[in-house]
Amino acid sequence: MKPDSITGKLIVIAIIGGACFAASLMVYGLVAEREERFATVKQEIANSWGVRQVLVGPMLIFSPETTHKDLPPPLKLYLLPETLHLQTELIPEKRSRGIFDTIVYTSRTKVSGTFLASEIARVGGSERNAIFSVGITDTRGIEKQLDLSWGKEVYPFRPSAKSAMASASGIHTGVPVRTGASVIPFSFDIELKGSEGISFAPVGKETYIAVASKWGTPKFTGEFLPASREITDSDFSAEWNISSFGQTYPGSWSDGEVDQSQLLNSAAGVDLLQSIDIYDQLYRSIKYAILFIVITFAAFFVFEILAGLRIHPVQYLLIGASLALFYLLLLSLSEHIGFLPSYLLSTLMTALLITVYSTKVLQSRRRAYPIFALLVILYGYLFFVLQLEDYALLFGSLLLFVLLSMAMHLTRNVNWFEPTGRK
Repeated sequence: MKPDSITGKLIVIAIIGGACFAASLMVYGLVAEREERFATVKQEIANSWGVRQVLVGPMLIFSPETTHKDLPPPLKLYLLPETLHLQTELIPEKRSRGIFDTIVYTSRTKVSGTFLASEIARVGGSERNAIFSVGITDTRGIEKQLDLSWGKEVYPFRPSAKSAMASASGIHTGVPVRTGASVIPFSFDIELKGSEGISFAPVGKETYIAVASKWGTPKFTGEFLPASREITDSDFSAEWNISSFGQTYPGSWSDGEVDQSQLLNSAAGVDLLQSIDIYDQLYRSIKYAILFIVITFAAFFVFEILAGLRIHPVQYLLIGASLALFYLLLLSLSEHIGFLPSYLLSTLMTALLITVYSTKVLQSRRRAYPIFALLVILYGYLFFVLQLEDYALLFGSLLLFVLLSMAMHLTRNVNWFEPTGRK
C-alpha cells in the first residue's frame, strides 16, 4: 500500500466513521422521543392517581368582621403554629401503562403540634373562632374523611384551604380559639395518594419531619437536607429538624404580605427514584459512540497494515453500521427487559455479528478472535464507566491512554513510507 493510498484510505475511513456516528446520533433523537413519551405516560398516571404532593400548614386564618358597611372587608390574618411534628410512611406501588412502569405511593402522615394562646390573642384580637387550614397540592389523593383533634374536641375537615392565596387547594375546618388554655394542641392523621415524591413546608417555629419507606433509592429535595438519614438496598428513613430562622416569611401576616411561592419554596421532602433511569444511561452511552467507531476501525486498519490485507470501504461501512445498531438494540430491549440484561444481550449480539463477519474480512478466524475480545472489553468498560458518573471522565481518559499506547506499540516497527516493509 503506497503512502498516498494510505492517506486516501484514512480519509475514506474517516468519512465512513462520521456517517456511522451520525447514525448513532439519530438513535439519540429516538431516545429523546421515547423519554418524552415515558414522561407523558407518567403524567397521565399521576393525573389519575395523584400528583407530587406538598403539604403547607397547618395555619390559623382569622377573618375579622367589618364594622362599617361602606368600608371594604378587613384583610385576613394568618398565624403559624409554635411547634409542628410530621411523621410519614410512604408505601410505594408500581403502576404500568403499556411497556412503561412508574412509581406512585400512598402516604400515611401523622400531624401534630401546638398553637400559643398568647399569639392567637396578638394576631386574632377579639376573634373567638378561626379557620384551621392545611394546604395540599392535590386533594384528589384523599380517599377518607379526615378529622381534626383540637384541644379536647374533634372537628371534621371540609374541602378547600379557605386561603386568599392564589391556587391554594387543601382542607379546612372551623375551630374555637378561646379555650382557656395557654397552649392548644392539635393533631390529625391523613392518608394521601401521590406520585414522584412528597414535601412539607416547615411552617412551625420548630418543625420536626420524619419520613420512612420500603424504597431503596430516595432523593432528598427542597431547601433543607435531612439532619439524619439511613438508606439500605430495600428501605430508608430520614429526619429533619428545622427552625423558623430558615424561613423567608414571618410567623404571622395579613393578606398580600406573604406569597404562596414563599411557603412552597421552603418545603423539604423526598422523591422516590426508580433504581435505573434507562434513558439517562442511554444518553450517556451514545456519547461514547464515536470512541467505539474510531477504536474498532483503528483495529481493522492495524490488521490491514500489519497483515498486508485489503479491507474495502463497504466492509468498514457495514462494521460501523453494526456498531451504530448496538444503541438501537439497547433502547428497544431496555424498555422491555431492563437496562442490564439489554446491555449484555446487545453487546453479545453486536460482538458476535462483527466477529463472524471479521473471519471473512480478515481472512482468518485467529485474527477475528482479538476483535471479539476488543469489543467485549470496550463494551464492558463502557458499562463500568456508566456506573461511575463522577469518575467517568477519569476512567475514560485512562482507557484512551492505554489504547493509544497499545496502537503505538503494535505499529512501532511499521515504515509508514513503505507500510508493507519493516524497519
